[in-house]
Amino acid sequence: MSKDWIARWRWDRIGVAALVLLGITSGLRAWVSDDPVFDAQSISGEGLAMLSGAALDEADVLSVATIAPAAPVSAGPVAPTLAPAAAPRVQPGVAASGPLPRKGVLPCTCSKSTMRKLARNPYTQHQKRARTLPGSFFVKSEAELLAGARRGDMHKVTGDKGYHLVRMTHSEPYLLRDTKAILDEIGRRFAESMKGTPEEGASIRVTSLTRTQQQHKKLRRRNRNAARGNSTHNYGASFDIYAIDRLNNKMSCGNPTWVLQEILRKMQNEGRILIIPERGCMHITPK
Repeated sequence: MSKDWIARWRWDRIGVAALVLLGITSGLRAWVSDDPVFDAQSISGEGLAMLSGAALDEADVLSVATIAPAAPVSAGPVAPTLAPAAAPRVQPGVAASGPLPRKGVLPCTCSKSTMRKLARNPYTQHQKRARTLPGSFFVKSEAELLAGARRGDMHKVTGDKGYHLVRMTHSEPYLLRDTKAILDEIGRRFAESMKGTPEEGASIRVTSLTRTQQQHKKLRRRNRNAARGNSTHNYGASFDIYAIDRLNNKMSCGNPTWVLQEILRKMQNEGRILIIPERGCMHITPK
């Protein structure tokens, strides 16, 4: 074997080895570059929660420096930049523009002890009127209530100018047309009377509207003041005014309570409403 041939053979082996090494290096570079690169600063709280497998609240403040490295991620496209994390939630009733009633603000009670000028109309008058109002019917169940709403006899109540509803456990937010009209008028007149006064923004709290037969039976077991037998609430004919909610504790209760009392007294004297002042509320039925 000549020396020239041996030299050529050695250079061939070196060339093959170099080609193999170059191929391996290129493969490794391609494999590494295919992994997505995650920039913690460009990922929202939701995205980080998905990576770490933990659920994060909207109010949580994430610190990039304290985030543990994520587990290896399979090859795929580069992750897009997500929107910034949502701002912390504001607790209901804390903000100045929050709903009523507000946390830590005591209401002005509306009862026979605070509205002494209101006369008591016998409950028999309330019952008679409840049975004769246009569209009136005895509401046995929620299904019958919804059927009455579809017919146009019952009208949904969501709150309006001068009054608002709170979470109800023993009644539904529906009233007969004439009853809702009376409630809307009381709220509107109250809001107009409060306009320009230090108590502007106060609102009447309404707690009881239409009750199904089953709801009334449950209420009777825990509240002896609830009417025995059929209630006028079972016809969607009555509502209860429980209190007046203020925007803050600096607002006086004297003026709002007196104004509401005068509105109710005038409507009662005009023969437009029937009232039963109770220990905890004002029970009102259109006349």
